[in-house]
Amino acid sequence: MKKKISVVLSICLAFVFFVACMNRYDEKNVSNYQIDLVFNAETNVLTGVQTVDFFNSFNVELPEIHFHLFANAYREGAQFSPFTQSEINDAFPNGPSFGGIEITSLKVNGTDAPIVIGGRDEDRLIVKLPRALMPTQRVEIEMEYTLTIPNVRHRLGHYNGIVNLGNFFPIAAIFENGAWNQSVYYSKGDPFFTKVKNFDVSITTPSRLTAAMSGRVQRENLTGGRTRHTSSSRLMRDFAIVLGEFQVVTGTVDGIEVRYYFTQEMSMLSQEALSVSMDSVRVFNELFGKYPYETLSVVKTHFLHGGMEYPGLVYISDVLSGNHFRDVIIHEIAHQWWYAVVGNDQVAHAWLDESLAEYSVALFYERMPQFGITYNDRIAEALRTFALFEDVFGKNFDGSMNRGLSEFNSVYEYVVVAYHKGAVMLSSLRKVIGDDAFFRAIRNYYETQKFQIARPEHLVAAFEAASNRDLQTFFATWFAGDIQTFGRA
Repeated sequence: MKKKISVVLSICLAFVFFVACMNRYDEKNVSNYQIDLVFNAETNVLTGVQTVDFFNSFNVELPEIHFHLFANAYREGAQFSPFTQSEINDAFPNGPSFGGIEITSLKVNGTDAPIVIGGRDEDRLIVKLPRALMPTQRVEIEMEYTLTIPNVRHRLGHYNGIVNLGNFFPIAAIFENGAWNQSVYYSKGDPFFTKVKNFDVSITTPSRLTAAMSGRVQRENLTGGRTRHTSSSRLMRDFAIVLGEFQVVTGTVDGIEVRYYFTQEMSMLSQEALSVSMDSVRVFNELFGKYPYETLSVVKTHFLHGGMEYPGLVYISDVLSGNHFRDVIIHEIAHQWWYAVVGNDQVAHAWLDESLAEYSVALFYERMPQFGITYNDRIAEALRTFALFEDVFGKNFDGSMNRGLSEFNSVYEYVVVAYHKGAVMLSSLRKVIGDDAFFRAIRNYYETQKFQIARPEHLVAAFEAASNRDLQTFFATWFAGDIQTFGRA
């Protein structure tokens, strides 16, 4: 009987791998984004011309296409703010400031089209098509826009001469379950997800500014003290830019160029930060699978939270120091595997990438004992954090994992559950199924879900296939259970 079960599981795993390979994205079967930007440093206004060669990969005909306008979360009067009330003072050191994006022109296949702004919070550009777009067909959508960048320390914002451009451009939403995804820009977690695409991006700035960008950057000096920065990136699900008067230190690991950007005021520990960044890439390449891009940019910038991940580029907050500074670098770089390459719905299943990224920090220290922090130290700290939070909040604390961002009662509850509980869950699973099965599952999950949007069942199936065990009860208990369910040891 055991032999029969093993054979069946092996066949199932081979079939899953075959289907994943058949659905694997390549550069020809994704949308292409060409974005040309001009930044006015005096007004902190960005103007853009964006052409989207949209590929219908959703297997249904589309009479219209929806683009997220995340930048409108920063406008005055937005219903869904990117900040909690307790974060306002830290987010706006110079007082309240507002921004937003205005679409000034729209064309579909070269013909003028009406500009329709909708969504739950004026956060959606709805492009009406002259005829329904069939699966695997393409349509060209050209738009022009003006983006006002607020004075705020956030994903999108400027502060003290540094400009963060994250989630700044119109990006196609996901079509699923017969409708366009309607998620909004919540103040908790990372409220966005999208399919991979190809990018060709340029931004013209004053020459004194350096542009850290997703992908490899080329500089072209123009007349009038201006510089055009360009980057071509393939199979990325998002694109980010940080502008500043940066210094840069670089290194190469496994053929990947790692770049650490910092200003003169943030120059402390720059070499150490680069070294940790390179170590992280090397360790995760060995544990999970090869990082697929040519470059990785790590940028120390003004940011409200510890760090933020984008494909090929991560923010590291300027307020961090000591071990926390190093931990955030490792965590955000782990997101290159868990979010950038293996995507997931960060709104509905926030724990999926955050648990893996946080657990990856423990794995890093397990492989790098010279830092004096052990794997057990990290897991014990995560368990203590969860237990303390549960003790303090008691019945008002919801420890369930598999829920959406809007269902968490606070940012703290979200972090404790998605990060800390998730890391302890993975550590417990490793003990249950053993190292060989655990790491085989992780590598198979990375390989089969590369450039896809994974769901929790894909991760569960990877562990079941690698261990030849039914793990449904294990995961269901962790998803629903409190600390008493799995113990304090």
